[in-house]
Amino acid sequence: MVLEFSQGRAGSVSGEGMGRRQNDPLGHRLHGAGDDLSHSQRLRGRDHCSLDQPRESQGNLPRRAPDRSDLPDWHCLCSLQHPAFDWRSTDPLPVGCGTVFVFFYLLGIVVNYGSAGALALSGLGAIPLWDNNTLSVETRLENTLWAAGSVVLALVVTIIVEYVFRRVHPASDLAEGIQVRMETVENVLRSAADGRPVESETEKRLSQYMSVGISRARRLILRSDSSPRVKEQMSTVISLVGRLVDIAGSFRLALVERAQPMSATDRSRCLRLADQIAVLRRNLSLKQLPHKIAGSSQEEPSTVPFLQTMERTVALIPSAYAGSQSVKVLMPVDEEAPARVFVADAWSNPAHVQFALRGALAAMVCYITYVALDWPGLNTALITCFVTALSTIGSSRQKQVLRLGGVTIGGFIFGLGSQVFVLPYLDTIAGFTVLFAFVTAIAAWIQTSSARISYLGVQLALAFYLINLQEFTIQTSLSIARDRVFGVLLGVVSMGIFFDLLWVKNPLREMQAVFAHNLEMFAQLAEQLLVLEQDPIKALTRILQLRDQLNAGFQAVTAQADAVLLEFGPSRPRKLEIREDMRRWQPAIRTLLVVQVTAAQYLVQKPLTDLPERVAQAVTAFERDVAHVMRAMANEMNGNPVDAVPDIRQSFAQLQQRIQNYCQDLEVPLSPQESDVISLAESLASILAPLYEDIHATIARDKEVIGPLPQPRLGEA
Repeated sequence: MVLEFSQGRAGSVSGEGMGRRQNDPLGHRLHGAGDDLSHSQRLRGRDHCSLDQPRESQGNLPRRAPDRSDLPDWHCLCSLQHPAFDWRSTDPLPVGCGTVFVFFYLLGIVVNYGSAGALALSGLGAIPLWDNNTLSVETRLENTLWAAGSVVLALVVTIIVEYVFRRVHPASDLAEGIQVRMETVENVLRSAADGRPVESETEKRLSQYMSVGISRARRLILRSDSSPRVKEQMSTVISLVGRLVDIAGSFRLALVERAQPMSATDRSRCLRLADQIAVLRRNLSLKQLPHKIAGSSQEEPSTVPFLQTMERTVALIPSAYAGSQSVKVLMPVDEEAPARVFVADAWSNPAHVQFALRGALAAMVCYITYVALDWPGLNTALITCFVTALSTIGSSRQKQVLRLGGVTIGGFIFGLGSQVFVLPYLDTIAGFTVLFAFVTAIAAWIQTSSARISYLGVQLALAFYLINLQEFTIQTSLSIARDRVFGVLLGVVSMGIFFDLLWVKNPLREMQAVFAHNLEMFAQLAEQLLVLEQDPIKALTRILQLRDQLNAGFQAVTAQADAVLLEFGPSRPRKLEIREDMRRWQPAIRTLLVVQVTAAQYLVQKPLTDLPERVAQAVTAFERDVAHVMRAMANEMNGNPVDAVPDIRQSFAQLQQRIQNYCQDLEVPLSPQESDVISLAESLASILAPLYEDIHATIARDKEVIGPLPQPRLGEA
């Protein structure tokens, strides 16, 4: 096998190198190749725009170094006299811009993420085929159908593999991930209770899960076909379990550094907490409603750091399922609504338009660049722009590092390296399969690692596949591989410049702003409960809208929290402290959202008018205090003045006492509705009280650092 590298732009042997091409992607023949006369006619006599003589006229002349006569007339290009910018062409530039914009917009608004990705990937991958004007219309259509068929084939094979894998391994990745993490924390607690060191296997798994995080589990539930209610509950459980793993890691480190042994009381608490986690694991595996965990020990001081924090975190997990079985009701406008094709805010949220504009701009810059350079081999830039846009990593700097690293490893090292040192010695599909499996395994291993570097694996595989899997043969010309690597690099650079820098703020300020906006929306949600009796449908619709926006805001905070890790400078320690504060608060806020929405659902099914007037007034007073505390948290985060804040624990005690006094006066037992109201109120108070105290103390400690935060417009989160 002979590997040849085309020299210069003249006389390219490969036909796809940097040399002049026969095809103009916009439907014109830029270089005459036996058709100079028609080309000149299409340029309407602008001879200064022709580039050189056709290659056939060169005969068997030896290759020469390129000179200025071989380069395009940039004055012609910049003056828009180039046929690539001819608006009357058969495939005008506006149509291409609109097509790319539509594909990116669909990627952002279609509910079924896989369908949107397959559709857009097929469309963008077919653009170079549509632009090949040397082929007939029938051939272009046939090639487009083959491209679409390859995507369908990939989907079918994936479905078959997933089906077979599920038959062999029935447990889902999501359930298994939660179970294993909780089991790891349980083993750490049992080791502490027994006074023995943590086993090496448990310690290894704990370190692994602390590094990997929970982004993959959260992505699995968000992209699933589950109902909004189930997604909300499981997202909360995932967040709490991830937080529990992080705390367990700190707890284990504190035990290692501890000089004196644990007291008998603390050992008993560790054992009790391990038993509670075991019960939760069993309930989740059997898909049973977890029972509420008694919190009597949560207020007891402990001599072991992080033990009390772990108790509080575990106690929040049952609250994610919002109380007793009688409270588990469905909301007609929510759960029983028909399946959506597009997200609820598809036509109103400016964030979707911004996403599409950023992606389309980056892709069209690549498109115009390789058309203007007459370099069709760079068309891999379009696919790169699309696949790169799938990343949810929050930091532009982080994205650029991961993309460039992926292109370097997958394109230059594995892609070109395999063509130079490996492929010349392979002559069967078996050998190539081994190479393909080797690179894919490395990319998959990186992709399933920590969320902070997982995208490196995706970009690595993309660069390698675009070089070596474009034809049903081993590529013998390095110029083709070179063009494809440069195309991927062009797409990465374009995305880094245009996609990452438009509507992007400093990660820390963005994280603070989105978090403050989340608290503001939470305050609005709590206030909607006060008007629920007046117009239930309107208030309920607004609550569901706020819930969806809050869930999106939670994802934005998590993404920006990862981005802060790549921020350097003298203020880095303080930035990491603020990041840790918000990561500590977010699981409690997620749980509080579930309880609040459940309360709204319950009050719609069983309004306060069904309760005695004295009881209804007590419930309304408690709801007013909850809304007041939520508004106070939002104001403190935004740096606004805060009025006197009620003690939510005392408010709950008053509510409970008034309901009990009413029943004692009438000498009747608590009704099921009154019992449910007390249960919901207790859940709200047990979550909201320590959350507000923590936020208030943290902001008061360093108020000038957090300060007034910029408020993002609705949809920017």
